[in-house]
Parts: sequence; C-alpha cells; structure tokens
Amino acid sequence: MRIYLSLWLGVCGIASAQWTLVPPPPTGTPSHPFFITKTWIVGGVGDWDYMTMDPQAHQLFIAHGPTVQVIDVESGSVTGVVKGLREAHSIVLDESGTYGYVSDGPADMVRVFDRRDFQVVANIPTGPSPRSMALDPTSGLLFVVGSQATATGNAPSGSTRTIPTQKTRPPREGSSRTMAAGGAASTVTVIDVERRAQLAQIVLPGSLGFAQGDGNGRVYITVPDRDQILRLDAAAVGSAVRRVIDAQRAPKAAKTATAQPSPDRSSEKPPVLDWTAGAKANVPSDAYPMQIRLDSNCEHPRALAMDTAHDRLFAACSNLRMVVLNAANGQAISALPIGPGADAIGYDPNRGLIFTSNGDSDGSLTIIRQDVTDTYSVIQILPTRQNARTLAIDSANGEVYLATVLYGAELNRPPINGAPLKMSAVDSSFQVLVVGN
Repeated sequence: MRIYLSLWLGVCGIASAQWTLVPPPPTGTPSHPFFITKTWIVGGVGDWDYMTMDPQAHQLFIAHGPTVQVIDVESGSVTGVVKGLREAHSIVLDESGTYGYVSDGPADMVRVFDRRDFQVVANIPTGPSPRSMALDPTSGLLFVVGSQATATGNAPSGSTRTIPTQKTRPPREGSSRTMAAGGAASTVTVIDVERRAQLAQIVLPGSLGFAQGDGNGRVYITVPDRDQILRLDAAAVGSAVRRVIDAQRAPKAAKTATAQPSPDRSSEKPPVLDWTAGAKANVPSDAYPMQIRLDSNCEHPRALAMDTAHDRLFAACSNLRMVVLNAANGQAISALPIGPGADAIGYDPNRGLIFTSNGDSDGSLTIIRQDVTDTYSVIQILPTRQNARTLAIDSANGEVYLATVLYGAELNRPPINGAPLKMSAVDSSFQVLVVGN
C-alpha cells in the first residue's frame, strides 16, 4: 500500500530547493480581483496537454492521457469521455457543434469524434507525432503540427518527396519568405475535414510548436528554436497542395483514359512536400509561409492567442515576456512581463483581458488588460499551483480554467543517504482550478 505526503502549494510550507518565489506584485490591481473560486477533482491518469472550451455547450474539453475528458462547467462534473486514444494532445471543435478533432501523438493520427455521444467516428493519418492543430473554417482545412522530420531530405521516414510541377519564382534571398537551410525540420499535415482525408504533409524548417488560426484564412505557428512565427494563407496552401495532387494523377489518368468508372482514390498515398530551403520545390509565392521575426523581447515563443477584431497576435515567450504583434505585418507593438513556464495564453474578447498560465515555479496566472487596441498593462498576478500550465477561457461568463495535479512522495520508500524525496503525481488527483472575479 502506498502512503503519500501530498504537497498543497500555498498551504504546506515544504518546498523543493529548485522552486522560486511567487512572481513580483502586479503593476495594477483590478477593482474586482480574480481568485480561485472552485476546484474540480477530475481524476484519471496520464499527463495532460491542451484544453478547449465550447461556451455555447458549456463544455470544457481536456486532453488527458489516453482520453479527452469533457466537463460540464455549470456543475463541474465529467459528462463524457472520448476513448480509444494512445495519447491526446490538442482538441479543436467545428463551428457547427457536431464534431471535434483530437491529435493522437503516438498513433500519428487525428481522431474525429461526435460531440453528441463522444464516440470516435473516423481516424485520419498524419505526419509523425501530431500535437497542436488549427482549423480554418473558411477553407475547411485542418492544419496539424507534427514533430521533426527524420528521413533523407527532411521528409518523414518512409515517404517520398514530391516536387510541385508549376513553374513559379522562388522567394528572393533575404526576403521575409526565405527560410534558412539546414537545422531541424517539422511537418504540417493538411487535412480536408469535409472528406476526412489527409491531403499532404508539408515539411517546413525549424521545430514547429503551437498553431493558432484567426478564423479568417490565416494560420500562425510558433518556431521556438528560430524565435519566429510563421503565417500561412490557408486557401493558398490548399490550392498549391491540390495542384500537386492533380499533377500526380494526370499521368495515371492518361494511361487509363477509357470509359471506365472513376478510380478509387482512397488508397492513394498523400504527397510529402518538402518546402525547406535547398529542396528545389517550386512553391507558389502566396502559399509559402511568411516569417515574423521576433526581437529580443520574445525568445522561444511557446503559445499564441488572437484578437481577431483588431488583428493582434499575442505570444507567450520563454523569457518571461508576452509580446503583442500586428498580425498583418508582424510589427511589434508591446511587451509585458509574465511568469515562468507559460504553455498557454488566452484572450477574452468580451472583456479585453489576456491570460497566461505560468506553470513553473509555484505557478501563477498573469492577467493583462487591453485598455484600447494598443494599450496593455498587467493588472494582476494570481498565485495558482505548480504545473498549472494550460488554460481555457469561457468567454460567456469570463471564467478561466487551469489544469494541474498534486505531487507527493512515497513515505514507505524513504530516500537513502540523504537523497531528496522523489516527487511524483498522485493518482486520481488531476483537477481543474476555476478562476473568476
């Protein structure tokens, strides 16, 4: 039988040597400060990743280990579970309220589930280790960011590079659309959600991270190892990919140009398009990602959020900064201090508030107010709990949800020779912190 000593941060005075103090006081205090109003014990096992809120259905979706847990935010109870996954990472929801999509990293798959009964209804193959995703409703394309490519020519193992046949001028050296040769490369899988089919995998330079769509045809992806953000035109990328597919099919169609039924395309292998420098791919200029180069205010961007009404992009960075960018041209507008380990950032358009969940140290939530379009100030730093690193915002009621777990030490296995206590997650202690004011 295991006996745990649970560490409730902020209650217990025991802390490990590497923990640091709570971040410094905020620059301003709201008239009605935020605080942790409730704690929901969700339970379950495994690590967790992103969370997604559906304010219309009052449901919170959490990628937690081999499941997606669905919580009714009015009662705080688990009302559904999406099962059959190996490890869930990211959840996106369609605008119709019918289907959801979850990236299953070890399975190299996106699972499609019905939001009425939470049953998986389709499986769509992706590139290696899919994690973050962004759904563009204008083009009907889902962009799935995967891990680094590993095979020759930066293409995923077992695949064949496909070079577009259209003769287009490559970007000029030194332009904002030129990508440096060498280094890491990652994949972005493009999925047609209506057909539930993978169209292609695009290999791009850098270790790609978080993806964020603006809902109007643009998708932004962080590149932490290059201190950059890529901006993709979803319609242009979709058009370029389909031209490549049509070019591949044309020779086959010419050989079998008879009065036969249309061939079954379901077994066709989607192309892998190498868009890294030196790959000799003639990428259409409008489909080639635009680079937004970040200055010293933002090192290793980790998460993104959008103010679509004012075309502003918010990036949480590893050097304890959040930067505000003009999404149209990449111009830096403002930089503000945040806490360490911000793996998620959210924007509440109804209240003009930005939140970063800082999971390192003792854990904190930085709250930033948008007074007018380009005036920002930190109004509160709320202590939370260690590892409360991801969040979701309910724009309907203004609540913020953070996920974390309790850590403890096994007292029936004391350390030997003065070694420190080994801390591990306590089974079934996974929980959601509800923040409101």
